[in-house]
Formats: sequence, C-alpha cells, structure tokens
Amino acid sequence: MSVSKVNRSHTGIGRRSFLAGSSLAVGAFALPIGGRGAIAAEDKKRRTAEQAIVILLQGGCSHLDTWDLKPDAPAEIRGEFRPISTSVPGFVISEHLPLLAKRAHKYNVLRSVHHATPSHEAAIHWVLTGYDYPGANTTTKNRNTKPAMGSIVAKTLGAAKPGLPPYVCVPDKGQLGDRVRYAAADFLGMAYDPFESGLPPSSSADAFRMPPNLSVSGEADLRRLDHRLALLSQLDQLPRALDTKGAMDGMGVFQRQAMEMLAHPTTRDAFDLSKEPLALRERYGNTRVGQEAILARRLAGAGVPFTLVNFSINQEWDTHANGFTSLKQTRLPEFDRAVSALLDDLDERGRLDTTLVAVITEFGRTPKVNQTAGRDHWSDVFSLVLAGGGLKSGLCLGSSNPRGEIPQDRPIHVNDALATIYHQLGVRTDLVHSDDTGRPVPVLFRGEPIRELL
Repeated sequence: MSVSKVNRSHTGIGRRSFLAGSSLAVGAFALPIGGRGAIAAEDKKRRTAEQAIVILLQGGCSHLDTWDLKPDAPAEIRGEFRPISTSVPGFVISEHLPLLAKRAHKYNVLRSVHHATPSHEAAIHWVLTGYDYPGANTTTKNRNTKPAMGSIVAKTLGAAKPGLPPYVCVPDKGQLGDRVRYAAADFLGMAYDPFESGLPPSSSADAFRMPPNLSVSGEADLRRLDHRLALLSQLDQLPRALDTKGAMDGMGVFQRQAMEMLAHPTTRDAFDLSKEPLALRERYGNTRVGQEAILARRLAGAGVPFTLVNFSINQEWDTHANGFTSLKQTRLPEFDRAVSALLDDLDERGRLDTTLVAVITEFGRTPKVNQTAGRDHWSDVFSLVLAGGGLKSGLCLGSSNPRGEIPQDRPIHVNDALATIYHQLGVRTDLVHSDDTGRPVPVLFRGEPIRELL
C-alpha cells in the first residue's frame, strides 16, 4: 500500500490497521521512556522483588495430580499418581515431581485458589489481567480488554537499562495456539506491549535464533529498516483522533528507540543463550520448556522487570483424555526439571530473593476422572506456586476439601495471588488508568496481598 493512497478522512482505515498487517513487530521496540521514575518513593521502600518470572501452564494444570493429591479418596478421585514426601515435613506432592519435592523449602504452594469461570479464554484473561472476560472466545473476543500484568509492570517500572525491554513474552504473547492474545497492553498503548522472544530450541546444544527484531545483519537490512521508519514517519501524519489504543504514542516511542534497541549490546546480550555454559543448559533439560526457563532467568538477570513464560504452545496442560499418560511421560518431568533448575540457578546466583517466580494456570481439573482417563475444566479450586521475590518460603497455604472440589480453609482468590506479585514489585493495585472511553480502571478490581507470605 502506498502512503500516497491512504484516505486520510476514512475512519475505517488507520495506522493501526496498517501496522496489524505489517511484518514489523512494533511492540517489540516500543520501550517506555524514563526508566523507573513512575514508581512512587513509598512504593520503592516496600518493594522487595526487582524482577518477576511468571510461568503459565496454559490449558489447566490438574491440582489433584501435582500439588494437592487425595490418596484417601476413592479411585475415581485420587487417580493414578501417588504422593511423595518433600523437604517440608508433612507436605506431599506428586511422585512425578521428585526434583521439586527436594526443593519444597524454596517455594510456596497455594492449594485453595479459585475464580468463577471454567472457560479457557475467560480464565486465561483473568489470570493474566486480573479481570474476568465474559464471552471471551477465539474469534470475536480474542484480545484482552484490560492491560496484562506485564504491561502494568512495564508502565509502572519502565525499562531497567537503556535499550532493554521492560516486558518480554517467551516465546510470544499468544495462547491457545495463538488463537487468543491476552498478554498485551490494550488501552495502555503499544509502548507497553511485550517483546516476543520467539521460540527457543528444544535442545541445550542447539543455538537460539535471536528474535527477528534483533537480527539486523548488514547494510541492506539497515537500509530496509530506514525505509520502514520513513514510511512510519509519514503515517504519523494520520490524525491522532483516529487512534484509540495508544498506537500513535507507541509509535512515537518506536521511532525514537527502534535503532537503539536493534544495536544495543545490552538487549542482544540478554537474549544470547550461547553465552550460557552447555552444562547449565543441560541442567534445565533438553526440552523447549527447559530452554525457555533458562532464557527467562537470563532476561531477569539482565534486568527485565517482567517475563511471562508460556510453557504451553497449544494448551498442552488441557488433559481431557489420557491425562495421566501425558503428565507422567512429558508434562511433569519437563516441568520438574526446568523449574527446579531455575530455582537452584537463581539461588546460587544470590538472585532468588529479588526475583519472584510464579507458576500459574487458568484453572484446575475436575475431581472425578472422566471416561477417557482424563480430567475436565474446574475453576472452583486449584493450585498455584509462588517463590522468591522477598516472600517467605516452604509454606503450603489453604486446602481443598477431601475430594478436591472446593476450598476447605483459607480460600484464596486468584486476584490475591496477582496482588501479591504486584505488591512485591512495588506496584499499587489501587492505581487507576483510564480506558479508551475515559472510564477509570484500577490495576485490580479486587485482591489483597497474601499476608502469610509477606
């Protein structure tokens, strides 16, 4: 499309439409300006986490087969897995998490988490933004309507270093096979969209292709980028009134900082897995999730305030059929190795106390095993894990009833877990932003930090 052919008075086409079809990943370059100046002095004082790594087990991880086994329940409830002891007396987890069992003193398990929707789309939106999304689906409501947690953190904290993104998604911001994208900035503007890392390798011996937006290899590529920047500069002449999603402001940031990010050694170094010793990469596992985990640690170590790691590409934890087989053969062993290595690595570097690690999922699974040896969606109670970031450790909070159906004591709304992450990062959850219509929207509409962990 030639710029000269743009109908500037046509409200049906705007710069955002052009960008949506462009091969240029704008949000990847749009870095907030001003560093960490947005955070108030009183919030800095209470802040204990410098970075957060949030691991999403998309599809719905079964609480009954991981963190909350019911060995005394009938067979159709307890399933096939047996509990094993952990490093915390009296606390047991699945036999297929032996490495994490030895490290239970390094993390906390919340066994009474709940929210109100068993829909993948609405539940994923909820755990990533803190807001329900009634009617969410993969066709008409497949973009978030509230800013994702990572975008809130990016806007509040800013970039830790020049050229470094404040928010990264590994490998990208999509869920359900990229049919929904609920990890974006929405009305905060594309300046706070995540940088997408691209897919890491599935072997510790394989090189990681640098994110395409960091791969400017020669003069021809730079000339091409110059051409695109010139084109985008012309598009800037489109009336800002046409833009309601912050695209104009985001693109202003893009134009000022795209070149800096492409060339900046801090950013390129943060994504360069080749600088990690082979033996360490092997500790994380010769799997995609293992290499995602070590990349997340590398990003956090470089100073990225918020990294969202999708351990699922297409809802692999959605174990409706043959669930026990998939869990014991792939899901749990890969997860066990990757997360235990992450906790050890951060601890050995003296960074676990300042790096909050959260393992979240959109909901749990039905207490009763179905006819195809799996479990279905269940949001009435499920389990999450929080570690590091100045939190206490080795605690198991809350419980479900004997059949794993509902919270039995200390119910924890999922927003309380999100509020705890925000609290440790020094982000106020009562902070209000204005949406596209000017309506005030708080960071969270409900939720309090979990006092037992602080």
